Amino acid sequence: RNDASRVWVQNKVDESKHEIHSQVDAITAGTASVVNLTAGEPTETDYTAVGCAITTISSNLTEMSKGVKLLAALMDDEVGSGHKLMGAARMLAGAVSDLLRSVEPAAAEPRQTVLTAAGSIGQASGDLLRHMGEGETDEKFQDTLMNLAKAVANAAAMLVLKAKNVAQVAEDTILQNRVIAAATQCALSTSQLVACTKVVSPTISSPVCQEQLVEAGKLVDRSVETCVKACRSASDDGELLKQVGTAAGVVSQALSDLLQHVRHYASCGEPIGRYDQATDTIMNVTENIFTSMGDAGEMVRQARVLAQATSDLVNAMRSDAEAEVDVDNSKKLLAAAKLLADATARMVEAAKVGGVHCNSCTCYSHLV
Repeated sequence: RNDASRVWVQNKVDESKHEIHSQVDAITAGTASVVNLTAGEPTETDYTAVGCAITTISSNLTEMSKGVKLLAALMDDEVGSGHKLMGAARMLAGAVSDLLRSVEPAAAEPRQTVLTAAGSIGQASGDLLRHMGEGETDEKFQDTLMNLAKAVANAAAMLVLKAKNVAQVAEDTILQNRVIAAATQCALSTSQLVACTKVVSPTISSPVCQEQLVEAGKLVDRSVETCVKACRSASDDGELLKQVGTAAGVVSQALSDLLQHVRHYASCGEPIGRYDQATDTIMNVTENIFTSMGDAGEMVRQARVLAQATSDLVNAMRSDAEAEVDVDNSKKLLAAAKLLADATARMVEAAKVGGVHCNSCTCYSHLV
């Protein structure tokens, strides 16, 4: 009996860890999304999209908190580990609260406050996963990732200096102000990239997190382009413009190195592991849903696990589709991802109807 009990506890621990890891992935990806979506002027911000990202963060944090309590209780055999886990979860919850406060339109917080709060979520997420024994194994990759992001920021700082040199010789005040505004935006977008890198670094194996980092990179790319154009419009000093062009090239190269590092990681077998893990979960949970007919709470809980595993798999397929050179293969992957998302959404809905209505179960809403 003791053996059966130990096996049951171990299975429960493994299942809880997988669920919590998926929820932390969703929290960090949602945080990076909030950073990217609130990058521009408040008047240009898509607050509906920001609201969706915040809903994803909040709902996954609620479920994660429940899972951590269960896991901490199961881990009590290991001295102090459950206590550390609960502490890490509280730190993450606090960091999320700080972020949500800082992005409220009425708060009008400085941008740096938002970026600092986002970075704290990344730190807290990494700590939580480590205490759970689920931290990313490749620390060298994470260190390199941060160093590459900082290299982009350093290169951008040099571009800002060169742009200011152009602004100083510009005779038209309007054009001069445009250069200063573009240079400021360039510095800000690279700060956002560093913040996003801090956020998603602990969960970089998640395709959704990789996508958010790529999105932050695109914002840097656009701001560099805008800065160079503003400089060209403001002055015809060949030497100064050449220096701006050279500095912009260094930023672009540093950014390319960063994104190449992420793509290399994504293509080095990691998504295959994600495919296997997510597929196994989907198969097991689908079976569990059918065997738990009549147990409303269990059906809804299994539906949540199913939705998150499918989300992982769909995002991995979409990520591979974007990287696919062959257009036909890309289309097939996207079509398969859509079919999978549609089918799972229907199954999750059926499980909810068969179980009970669950207002907090929003984690499947972004599958389609």
